[in-house]
Amino acid sequence: MKYKITLLIALIFTLSACTTGQLYYQDQAGNRVMGCNVEFVGMPSVDKFAVEYALSHCAKKAAEKGYRLDKEQAYLLELDLTIPEAPNAQSWNHELAEREYEKGNLSKKEYGYIVAYIDMGLATAGRPSPD
Repeated sequence: MKYKITLLIALIFTLSACTTGQLYYQDQAGNRVMGCNVEFVGMPSVDKFAVEYALSHCAKKAAEKGYRLDKEQAYLLELDLTIPEAPNAQSWNHELAEREYEKGNLSKKEYGYIVAYIDMGLATAGRPSPD
C-alpha cells in the first residue's frame, strides 16, 4: 500500500510539473518587493527559458523605474530578449512556434522565449522585440 501511495504522489508531481520564478527588487524606501511571479507549464526544459524571458522583461521594467534588483538577479538585466522573426512574415502564435521547434528551426531557448513573448501579449503584428 505504501508503494502505491508513493507512486501516486510521484505521478501527480510529474503530471503537474511547472516551472516558476520570482523577481525581487528594492523600492525607493528600501523595502524588498516581489515584482513578478511567473509560472509556465509544459516542457520544463523549454519552460525554464520562458521563465527567464519573463523575469528579464520584468527586471528591465523595474530598473527603468529606478528599482534595485537583488544581486542574484542582476544578470537578468543583461539578457538579450530578441525574438527571431516568424517565418513568412507571420506573427508568432503557439501553434507556429511549436511547429518550428519540432522542425528543428528553433532552439529550446528560442522556443521558450517565444512562448513567454506570446503569453505576455507581446506577439502582436508589427511590434518589435522588447529589448
